[in-house]
Amino acid sequence: MRLELGTFPVKDVVFGRRTRYQKGVLEVDREGLLQAMLKDSRLVSAEMHLARPGESARITKVRDALEPRIKVKGPGMVYPGVCGRPVTTVGTGRTHRLSGVSVMELSAMPMYDGYDSPVEDFVDMSGPGAALTPFGATLNICLKLEPDPKLSILDQNEATHSAALLVSDMLAGTVADQKPESEEVFELRPADPSLPRTVYIICLRSSEHYSGQLYAFFTSIYGLTRLTPPWLLHPNELLDGAISVGAPYYGPQATSWVYVNNPIVLELYRRHGVDLAFAGVINIRTRWTAQSEKDITSQQAAKLAQMVGAQGAVISWDAGGNDFMETIRTVQACEKLGIKTVFVTGEEPPESGGPPLLEPLPEATAIVSTGMGHLTVDRQPLPVMERLIGYETIAADIMLPKEQISAKGPFTHFRGRDIYGFGRVSGFAY
Repeated sequence: MRLELGTFPVKDVVFGRRTRYQKGVLEVDREGLLQAMLKDSRLVSAEMHLARPGESARITKVRDALEPRIKVKGPGMVYPGVCGRPVTTVGTGRTHRLSGVSVMELSAMPMYDGYDSPVEDFVDMSGPGAALTPFGATLNICLKLEPDPKLSILDQNEATHSAALLVSDMLAGTVADQKPESEEVFELRPADPSLPRTVYIICLRSSEHYSGQLYAFFTSIYGLTRLTPPWLLHPNELLDGAISVGAPYYGPQATSWVYVNNPIVLELYRRHGVDLAFAGVINIRTRWTAQSEKDITSQQAAKLAQMVGAQGAVISWDAGGNDFMETIRTVQACEKLGIKTVFVTGEEPPESGGPPLLEPLPEATAIVSTGMGHLTVDRQPLPVMERLIGYETIAADIMLPKEQISAKGPFTHFRGRDIYGFGRVSGFAY
């Protein structure tokens, strides 16, 4: 599979009379796009706001963030399978992207039946919180979307995400016929056989455990959110959005924008043929019910890695608690087959009273820590922001979503963990 990825850097976003991209400036016809979204009768209202880096602003109830990308050559379409989009395999041909910008989906509805609270994640555009997500440094086009409350939760979620996809597609369409400022070719060409074959195992939580539904608004693979056996994906499929939609537990750090820009995938790709041979991406679903189901998933993932000739594996995960068991057991299963692993993970804070890892196993000998979630920078509250985009209140603690406080702050902790290494906060051992 060969994918040409053309990049158009967005240096500024302005609202104007038309939607177009010229010399680094993305002009957005706000009224035209709002009208386009509201043609969907499932939506009651829609707002569009712009958040810039350095601004004293907080964006609340962030459900997903999309990087505008469009297929200009080859089969399928970016972010396949969700909201009725075709499930045609992606990852070949040519895709254009607008970098430095995101389309953010904001809404106060639950993500699925059985999860009766809205997503309580937020993004700060300035102050210490801006360094905790990649979106403190991007131009964010924020869509506050209200669906018809008489609809089912599934239909409400489809309406809001369809609107965000519509805007993303229309923005990306402005560069479909333009020449990119830069481009990169992604192709797993034959590598020196002496280089260690390495797979990336990405562990993604499924909502099926909680919702009891085969379909829900949640992290999807070609639109599927249910519990499934391990998948083998070409890394190009991730770059075209085969994995998309945010998971509420880690909010802005687990969104469509993050998945298509996954730094682990990009780094393994750029080292392919240099000091390793990138053998592909294995996805496993986490949050199975029984331990035997978790063990089957872990052992099958390790077997699949062995079958593609992997000698090494980088393993990451996107949730907490229950989901850790499949993940750490996958580390163990790989090591027992002689596949050396590097585990990328956040740590539990000292206040939890437990070890840094829920189940520290002796096989996990190479661990990259991405820090502790639910904490502020240097243990200081995140400050008050002058402007709110989205909603006026937010849960003081994500474990107690009914207890709402002013979203302006200050906050005693940040929601979410830097699961893929995007953050700009460093830790030092001494």
